[in-house]
Amino acid sequence: MSNVERSATSFKYRADKFNSALLTDLYQLNMIQAYLDHGKTDTAVFEFFVRKLPVQRKFLIVAGLEQALAFLEGLHFSAGEIEWLESTGRFSRRMLDYLAGLRFEGDVHAMPEGT
Repeated sequence: MSNVERSATSFKYRADKFNSALLTDLYQLNMIQAYLDHGKTDTAVFEFFVRKLPVQRKFLIVAGLEQALAFLEGLHFSAGEIEWLESTGRFSRRMLDYLAGLRFEGDVHAMPEGT
């Protein structure tokens, strides 16, 4: 059974799990398309940080590192997800092929859990 629902005006994708590579925003996918279109395939560096603590908070605690690493280790676009992306008509065949082979190949530098 396909996870893609089609109608005359929209396409919907039902993710079967919370670790779907589609749990991102459209901006990130559009940027991948733009980078590929302009030949930018060098290594990228990303950072996660907090600009401002929530109201009434004096500190934050690192938690969920194990789950984040597990997500990265399993990161991939399934055949159904590639099918859904193709059905939107937004992305080139080159990008869809790139995403089909995408796997995380980086290093993660993080503060220890609980700090």
